[in-house]
Amino acid sequence: MDLNFNDLIDILDGEEFDERPVDLRTFVTSPDYLALPPLSDFQYTLIEKGSQIYKESTLIKLYGEEEGKRRYKQTCTEIIAQLGKGSGKDYTSTISVSYMVYLLLCLKDPATYYGKPPGDTIDIINIAVNAQQANNVFFKGFKTRIERSPWFTGKYDPKAAEIRFDKNINVYSGHSEREAFEGYNVIAVILDEISGFATENTTGHDQAKTADAIYDMYRGSVISRFPDYGKIILLSFPRFKNDPIQKFYDSVIAEKETVVRSHLLKMDEDLPDGTEGNEIMVEWEEDHIISYNIPKVYALKRPTWDINPTKRIEDFKFEFYKNMPDALSRFACMPPEAIDAFFKSREKIEKAFSSMANAVDSFGRLENWFAPDPDKEYFLHVDLAQKHDHCAVAMSHVQRWVNVKVTDTYSQPAPIVEVDAVRYWTPTPDKSVDFTEVKDYILALRTRGFNIRVCTFDRWNSHDMMQQLKQYGINTETLSVAKKHYDDMAMVVLEERLFGPHIPLLIDELLQLKIMKDKVDHPRKGSKDLADAVCGSIYNAISRTKPGNNEEIDVHTYDSLKYSQPVDGQRERSHNLIVAPKMPNDLARALEGMDVL
Repeated sequence: MDLNFNDLIDILDGEEFDERPVDLRTFVTSPDYLALPPLSDFQYTLIEKGSQIYKESTLIKLYGEEEGKRRYKQTCTEIIAQLGKGSGKDYTSTISVSYMVYLLLCLKDPATYYGKPPGDTIDIINIAVNAQQANNVFFKGFKTRIERSPWFTGKYDPKAAEIRFDKNINVYSGHSEREAFEGYNVIAVILDEISGFATENTTGHDQAKTADAIYDMYRGSVISRFPDYGKIILLSFPRFKNDPIQKFYDSVIAEKETVVRSHLLKMDEDLPDGTEGNEIMVEWEEDHIISYNIPKVYALKRPTWDINPTKRIEDFKFEFYKNMPDALSRFACMPPEAIDAFFKSREKIEKAFSSMANAVDSFGRLENWFAPDPDKEYFLHVDLAQKHDHCAVAMSHVQRWVNVKVTDTYSQPAPIVEVDAVRYWTPTPDKSVDFTEVKDYILALRTRGFNIRVCTFDRWNSHDMMQQLKQYGINTETLSVAKKHYDDMAMVVLEERLFGPHIPLLIDELLQLKIMKDKVDHPRKGSKDLADAVCGSIYNAISRTKPGNNEEIDVHTYDSLKYSQPVDGQRERSHNLIVAPKMPNDLARALEGMDVL
């Protein structure tokens, strides 16, 4: 092998570089490299954590003893970032990968540097949710970074979904629905928008491409090949509480301090401070991590305006005004129960089912104070189940009518609905639900004096009980609870015209309901027996009760939604609800034509 003088000096000096790399900030902003505007401090930190792949001795050589050891001590093998939508996650990840490739190309022989056979490839993979995102978001952005950089000129060969660089460095763009990158020498994997990956195994196969399975597979691949320097990077905004990014984030944190931040938004800056309806307060949580459960991990959760230096919270004021829960989820990493949840607001559901005691005790007996209003009609729905699911019976009635303002000049009557009682039976492995108990419970309601207008059943195994109840003079019909019935229930929940007993299982079922192919259904491991029973009884009440000709109809305001005449002090019926702010008419008209993207 022929060596020139400079090669000899490098060998004697232990020089590992063909070219000594510049620091990250120079790489980002210099016209010789990416020529981009400066990033935020959080973005720089994320990139530094995600691209530090050098040995301690190398860092000392580059930055000196103290700084080199500090940088090496902060080397991470896992980065988990919950970042608001619009924070520039993909922008940041393309810069991070660009810098990692740059650091590798600066080495004389990257494979040998990491103890691999000379000529071995070193691979970096970005995994998106689907093929469209893989091609149009990350790969397009990454290719742009490389093509516009003078430094990379002549050092790469672009392909359809990969870029091959000199020295056997390769960057691939994949997605969660395709086959795994088996046999690759993976030094870094970015799982982009991991909360959009499948969360449930619906195939029955152990190798189903769920978020957990994909994470386990790629983490194993990275750590087995580059145990000290390999990276697995998880980026996403959370879709729902305890979704993949939140689970991974929470699992690595041993101790943290959570600080509540707030900001007052003015819809019209020209109006005086304190103008009614012109101001809304946005509150979000900010985590300060004290310690981790495992070493070499970095986690971060921040809203969009903290990450992206081009964004301010004021940029999202219309989104916050139109839909506070959705905006908090998208931009502040504070999601509702599920992004595809039917009921997106836990607050609304808990308020609806919070202030009344259940009329049925733990033994299934009606409470002594539970008595009918002789002027009301009551409506039941029964969700029958015998062996596997809960069997549930719910009863509701229209308590009174209110005028709901639809436009500035038009209002219409709407019912205030009370869910009076919910009883359910849970089968055990050795004991099925006894339908005789269900029938006796319904008859007990009638005996107590409740004027039962109708009792509806789902179609499953209901014929016999319907016939038996008819013999006792109870009108029975079939009702298959569907999305249209939940739509009616959703309206009375949204407008805070529904009140019922606090039953944790019922609340959990309602919050777990998802929209699946135009149907309202439960997760694979969940249930909706109580939810269906309640929904059916509410639908029966509002569809079959009409305001009386002589009945006085109240004007609908939030502070008017209080029940009078508590029954023996057993259940609290006052709701202390907040008056909704009034929006200026011109602003309201402007908002009506806007959508959240």
